[in-house]
Amino acid sequence: MTELLSYAIPGIPFGCVFALMAIGLVLTYTTSGVFNLAFGAQAFVSGLAFVSLIADGWPRWAAAVLAIVVLGPAVGLALDRLLFRRVRTASPVVKLVPSLGLLIALPQLALIIAGSVPTIAPPALFLNAQHVYLHVDGVPVSGLELSIMLATAVVVAALLLLARLTPFGLRMRAVVESPRLVELSGINASRVGATAWVISSCFAGLAGVLLAPLYSQIDPQNYTVLLVWGIAAAVIARFESVPLALIGSLALGVGQQVLAGYLPPGVIASGLRPSLPFLVLLVFLPFGRRNRIEDPLAGCDPPPSTLVEDARRYRPASTLAVDGGRATQVVGVWHRALRAGSSESLAARALRRPTSVVAWTLAGLAVLSALTWVSADWLLTMTQGLAFGTVFVSLTLLTGMSGQISLCQAAFAGVGGFAAGQLATQMGWPVLVAGVAGGAAAALLGVIVALPTLRLAGLPLALATLAFALLADNVLFPVSWLGDGASGVRIPRPSVGPVRFTASRPFFLLALVLLAVSAGVVKRIGDGTTGRYLAAMRGSETAASSVGIDVHRLRIGVFAISAGIAGVGGALYGSLQGSLVPNDFNYQVSLVLLVVAAIVGLGSIGGAVVAGLVYTALQRAVATLPSRYAGLVAVLFGLATLSYTRHPEGIVDFLGGRFTELWGRLLAATRQAPRAGGAGVPGPGAEPEPAHGTVRP
Repeated sequence: MTELLSYAIPGIPFGCVFALMAIGLVLTYTTSGVFNLAFGAQAFVSGLAFVSLIADGWPRWAAAVLAIVVLGPAVGLALDRLLFRRVRTASPVVKLVPSLGLLIALPQLALIIAGSVPTIAPPALFLNAQHVYLHVDGVPVSGLELSIMLATAVVVAALLLLARLTPFGLRMRAVVESPRLVELSGINASRVGATAWVISSCFAGLAGVLLAPLYSQIDPQNYTVLLVWGIAAAVIARFESVPLALIGSLALGVGQQVLAGYLPPGVIASGLRPSLPFLVLLVFLPFGRRNRIEDPLAGCDPPPSTLVEDARRYRPASTLAVDGGRATQVVGVWHRALRAGSSESLAARALRRPTSVVAWTLAGLAVLSALTWVSADWLLTMTQGLAFGTVFVSLTLLTGMSGQISLCQAAFAGVGGFAAGQLATQMGWPVLVAGVAGGAAAALLGVIVALPTLRLAGLPLALATLAFALLADNVLFPVSWLGDGASGVRIPRPSVGPVRFTASRPFFLLALVLLAVSAGVVKRIGDGTTGRYLAAMRGSETAASSVGIDVHRLRIGVFAISAGIAGVGGALYGSLQGSLVPNDFNYQVSLVLLVVAAIVGLGSIGGAVVAGLVYTALQRAVATLPSRYAGLVAVLFGLATLSYTRHPEGIVDFLGGRFTELWGRLLAATRQAPRAGGAGVPGPGAEPEPAHGTVRP
């Protein structure tokens, strides 16, 4: 019994910190409908502020008050006002991408502002961290552990009392059930939701301050891990129960310490402990919020805005890349100017043609430059961009066409790269054949991911794929026959007969060809019957099933093809670099990939290619800056999510649409100008002529 307690008691403080995070997630999700994945980043900001202030000589109590009560709520309220309030009724992708961007950007922005991580050991919130205050069956309990348990008990009890015994608690529970009914009663539901954000941000700040002394130095990675455990506890609580979140968090905290104590050392033991929350996700996600009663006044909302209609998805080449209403106006004006009998679709294609010409011209100039005068360093960057562009194309297929959110795309790329390297170096396969086999191995993993998640969509699917990404990081990649741990796998550059791709420019051409093949496969799928099936499934899986579409088979197929393309991209990147290590495609890379793809453009293949080039070019540009600004790329993409909420179609589609609209208006003005003021022709500002057979009133 003493041995069990010696393992379990040190896990209770971790469980308490997990509980604070889980309760904060539950509060924001139930009151605003936004699952704030930036909570880990908020906790890190408060923890860094607490330790930095103490390093500057502040009293511990003053540093704690500023970090928890002032900075934490200020950051949370700013995020709610500036960002999350605008996406409450948006699609899962539009809700998820900003929080992922902030999860990546906020810690790096805080580090840039702070300059460096304080070197002092983070102190406990109160009490002496090293002093033993009591023993439980012979097991000592330190001041650090006791302070964490007491602080958690006090704030959780205060929250439960607030929710159950005060008028505000009643209003908050009412907002959870129906914000519209609350508004009919004269209560400001937005203000109640903002107050819930403030409270939950205090929980995030307290979790950040309490977690800091559990490690020797404050590190953003620890807070990302904290978020993952908090998500697992929130799933156990079915996203709505504070007591269940507390119980689940304590069970996770104790469980991970007991596993570490009893399991024998090895890859499975070292991988199972950090993978425990993701096993919990896979078990409990299918049962989350299944029986929840929806808002009875949900049908009383006004017509959805452009943002609520969701990010623009992939469209076949025959459609017009301009916002619907504006496109109709532009094409209509041009038709009246032409006075032609051609169909509107022909006019739309004609309007799109200049945009396509400009895009292909720029692409041709980029390729010509890479093959002639671009320096070796930037040629390497461009080739890396093509390899990542292949991975981004897989996201266009999976998320852009079918609407399935994947946070494990980097794991697919890693499996493809590692499998290709093992086959090429250990078994002597030709590198190109090994790369195709690596793509097939990644496709098989895509099927394995799709099967247990067939009944999940939106946020639960995103969390489940995140679970698989962590399992790959902690279980698959460390084994010697795949990723071989920190040493990684060597992947040589390929050759085909007398043609060798060891030089930079031939390898650039190879990467370009593989990207073109991948893009061609995705385009053929999107423009064909399968693309229409995917569009139907994206709109409503229930409706798609009702017209005879096998949704389950379609989901498995699109996961497999997308994973296979990502695997080929991973093998291509590894061959370019000469080797591949697990950190090249860890779960954090998966988060970054989705954020970048969404910002640049999930709805087009061109957007995927541009995303790959922008991603690698920014990394190279920032590499020339001082080390303090190493996280500037993450900050830039995180801040770009603010514009993403206004233009969820992505930068590429937005700019293309505006160019097409401008071109259409220019053509309309050019056609109308010579006739203005002529006989029988209305001048500027006059009404257009009525259609044939109509009579003016």
